Amino acid sequence: MQRLSLYLVLILLLWGMGADPVLANKFETISGGVNGMNQEKIELLKTISLYAGGFLLFLSMIALLTRKRFEGFVGYSSRSGGTSTTLIGVAVLTFAGTVFIALSFL
Repeated sequence: MQRLSLYLVLILLLWGMGADPVLANKFETISGGVNGMNQEKIELLKTISLYAGGFLLFLSMIALLTRKRFEGFVGYSSRSGGTSTTLIGVAVLTFAGTVFIALSFL
């Protein structure tokens, strides 16, 4: 059984290393900048931006829902008595997620 799992890990590593050159040659230049912009690159960046924004919004919801359950924050109180650090983090994550999603629709 150990030998089989070792072979599977080696096959997965070789497969992962083999995929990199294929993906690297997808575009003409890796850092083409403005000169190398084409519609395929722009669509790819928009898709990445949409997923990143959705992920940030998901993280902000999780942070808000679990702020009282996380063992690092149980019994934690701010000295200033104002807004908690968790709520500020949720606001920052929500803002960043909204910006990323808005950028994906440009």
